[in-house]
Amino acid sequence: MLPPALPSTSKGEQQRIRHTLGGTRRNANGNGNGMIHPDDAIRQTDDDASSSRASAISLGYLSDPFSSLLYKPTLTPGSGSGPSGTRKPPLINIGTHHRTIGIDTLVDSFLRSGSDVEGKQVVSLGAGSDTRFWRLMSRSKPPNISKYVEIDFPHLTSPKAHRISRSKKLQTPLTSSSSNSAASSVSRDASTPSVPYKISQGGTRLDSSVYTLLPLDLRPTSAQSIKALLDETLLPLLNPDLPTLFLAECLFPYMPSQDSQGIINWFGGTFDRCVGVVYEMSGLDDAFGRVMKRNLASRNLSIPGSEPFPTPQSQADRFLDPSLGQGVFAQSGVKTLWQVRETVIHPEELQRISKLEILDEIEELKLVLDHYVIAWGIKGEGMQNVGI
Repeated sequence: MLPPALPSTSKGEQQRIRHTLGGTRRNANGNGNGMIHPDDAIRQTDDDASSSRASAISLGYLSDPFSSLLYKPTLTPGSGSGPSGTRKPPLINIGTHHRTIGIDTLVDSFLRSGSDVEGKQVVSLGAGSDTRFWRLMSRSKPPNISKYVEIDFPHLTSPKAHRISRSKKLQTPLTSSSSNSAASSVSRDASTPSVPYKISQGGTRLDSSVYTLLPLDLRPTSAQSIKALLDETLLPLLNPDLPTLFLAECLFPYMPSQDSQGIINWFGGTFDRCVGVVYEMSGLDDAFGRVMKRNLASRNLSIPGSEPFPTPQSQADRFLDPSLGQGVFAQSGVKTLWQVRETVIHPEELQRISKLEILDEIEELKLVLDHYVIAWGIKGEGMQNVGI
């Protein structure tokens, strides 16, 4: 996920935007004359999201005892700007807080739906250094999660698997006595009390009875479609008969819309009871959006997947597209982060975070928050009340 870009035409503010977004990075040879490969640029957006979260946590916006275990701030080579975990501006911290509360509330709505006895499945696409699994399972009454799968590039799953293997605190939730997981045999073999997990594929994959960290490039190839890829790699880990939620946080903008719609189609067609959650940018045709796209381009990043969905409502409508066929969802909804602020977050919580930092311009905050949306689609028995 990319932190919000601030629309401005002044030179000083443009420099502030470049710093906030991470700026251009040096190429693999260590000089500043070239750009990194687009794939590497996409992978580095996890550092943007994680450093923004670390900033919000350090200032008291969020409580997350697992973030520091899974994310280690890195130095931007030659930037002279210090670690990527440097304190972020108030707009970034507030946006990170609202995003987290909004998505957490939506995920909780899914986990409360239907029967409490029946386990549920969650698939996080492009999970990066996300901590949601650990935050859920550390509750005094953890939800009945049958399987939780995190997917990302091997470049990102490898350090995450390594950090899990070195932390007892991260290993503790990896098994669940109530798990009804339809995981593959390798996951079941790894679920013994003495060895709660198994690392494989050169250290890039981690399996346990309830959790799998799966190294996977979700882009199709000429030899393999999205459906064939997910049928082969993801489906063996899941039970099609269980309610399933998939989460894509700022993932779909970086792939062609036909590929992201293919992923939505696969989930909707594979699971009779399904919830899809998408978080990404919206409304990028105005001055704010043009500034954001220019700064993304300076990092060798493009967002072709955002163009077909220029409005919040179009993000909701993607789940109802008739071209999805059997994968079409029954209902959908959407809220901008500003609407999350107005309708989801409790006034007492807004009052609490207002005391953490001084925010001069509420109009500027609204502008930023209106350009990020949480959209969702739902289908199947017992899912009709899922939403925010």
